[in-house]
Amino acid sequence: MNPFKSKILFIIFIISFLSFSTAVAENINLENLNSDDTYVYNYFDEFLDSYENTINKMIQNNITYAKDSESKFKQIAKLDLEIQLHEEYGINTSAKSAIAPFYSFSENLNELSKLCLEMNKNLELNTTNSKYFAKITGLKILDKIDVMYDNLDDISNISELKKDDEILEFDTDAVEKSLKYLELKITNNVEKIGNITLSSNLTIFVSPENPIIYENVSIYGTGLNGKGKIIISGPQNKTENIVVTNNYYFKSYSFEKAGTYNLKLTQYGKESETIEINVSKIPTEIVMGDNFQFPILKENKLSGKVVDIYGNFVNSETIDFGNETLNIKNGIFEKIIYSNSERIENYSLKFYGTEEYLPSEKNISLNFSKRILDIKISTEMGKINLNDPCIVTGTFDESENNLNLNLWVNGEIVETFDSKNTFKKELFFEKSGIYEIYVTYEGNEFYRFSKSNILTVNVVDETDSHPIGGAFKKIKFNWKILLLAAVLIVFASKIPNLINNIKNKTIKKAVESTENTMEIAKNTEIPENLEKQMVLEKTVISEYSKLYSKLIKKYNITHELTPNELLKFIRQQNLSIYYDLKKITNIHEKTIYGKEVLDENAIKNFYNLIENVMEKL
Repeated sequence: MNPFKSKILFIIFIISFLSFSTAVAENINLENLNSDDTYVYNYFDEFLDSYENTINKMIQNNITYAKDSESKFKQIAKLDLEIQLHEEYGINTSAKSAIAPFYSFSENLNELSKLCLEMNKNLELNTTNSKYFAKITGLKILDKIDVMYDNLDDISNISELKKDDEILEFDTDAVEKSLKYLELKITNNVEKIGNITLSSNLTIFVSPENPIIYENVSIYGTGLNGKGKIIISGPQNKTENIVVTNNYYFKSYSFEKAGTYNLKLTQYGKESETIEINVSKIPTEIVMGDNFQFPILKENKLSGKVVDIYGNFVNSETIDFGNETLNIKNGIFEKIIYSNSERIENYSLKFYGTEEYLPSEKNISLNFSKRILDIKISTEMGKINLNDPCIVTGTFDESENNLNLNLWVNGEIVETFDSKNTFKKELFFEKSGIYEIYVTYEGNEFYRFSKSNILTVNVVDETDSHPIGGAFKKIKFNWKILLLAAVLIVFASKIPNLINNIKNKTIKKAVESTENTMEIAKNTEIPENLEKQMVLEKTVISEYSKLYSKLIKKYNITHELTPNELLKFIRQQNLSIYYDLKKITNIHEKTIYGKEVLDENAIKNFYNLIENVMEKL
């Protein structure tokens, strides 16, 4: 072997090594499949943006802050109830770790909003007494802000939400900065008011002016220093004792019955003017979708819930669903609906209210239609050799009777066959090219015309175009080259001596030794575990297909979903299996689309995840 040939072999080794390393890196560099809490984190992080915006409106005296704060409190209250409801069904969510501090801040922000409205109203009246009341309210605002600082500390200390090993921390700096500006503004207003001596005239005020039952109400005013009584008359008659200090008094109160009330202060035989307030029942809301689609000739369950303004479930009452009266249990009502023909039905839902709750209504539309036969087809290879068979496997909703299906290739029916829920078809192609394959069903009394997903198969005139097999052969070839190259490196280091001793017969031995090594490398087989991987990897397709079909059937999904679309659907329906399904979907995508080679641990993990989800179904 001359020096030139040895250099060529060395270059081949370098090229082979680089290509092999790349192939291996692509195959074993699996992403961390552990679920993360990014979605939950982003959901709550939006609350922080809303908090900042609402507080800035308070600073600017934009009174829409009242509506904003109330809306956010209702939203977080409903979420809190949803989490509790999930827990009752054994479903835990990472949102539980964040709900408490966010609920507290939202509740305090709503109360802060009411205090700011009250203070601004008294400042606008611009009387001696109203300024004093504004000062008192301002001090309450400052106390409330102190509590909200603590809430922000609790939010920033949430450590349960993670992405991989990274803790997803909430940045509360912007909200805290806005709170400090509001605190500074309120402090300046309180200092400007200064010391005020109230008149001893007997007065009485209520905030808010139009409360709802069970809402905390402030009753305050001026009077003579000493004891006094607040006389409350209406649906409930009551007398509350108060003490007037520095000509000012304050009393927290809540009304337990709705209606019109008269209030007045009495002291030492004197009476204030009587004020009249209207106490409302608690507003309610019927929570469910507006439009629903259901299959015909099948019983379907429709459910909704009735909640109050605070997000609490309305219990032990009834609701009218069209001409039928349904019971409400734990805030939830259910109805079984059925139709034997395709049509649209409109219903009016009415909750008539009680002594505590206001009535509420909702209109919904139900669209009954034939189902789509959800046909899913797959093939293990998207690229095949001209004379190799293309195996197409398919699944669809299980049927009591055989259904007549059509197999299409490039827009032409190549076979009509019967099946109940699974099938396997073998296709051969006479020419190379791109072929589109799909299956259709013409429909019956239950199903309308349905079409499967479309498979694209590339038929090539090559001896071996199997993507997985080709990859393994490439690795097998490169693996032999590596073994050979290790010897060549040692051999290359001796090239100068070989050139200087070209006439020396020892080079013949070196060449013979190298040729023997090449012969060994040539006859060396790929490790057994690599061949096992190829077999294990093929089963990922069939195992995922079984799980996919079971999920589609269980949740009565009538339209085609991709694996990721199915994952998003399950996140809304069943959090107990969502995170395992997310890992399964990631492994499936890596195997089918990424053509990655999974190690045995990844395969075992895949089987365990499939088994866990199947058990929960």
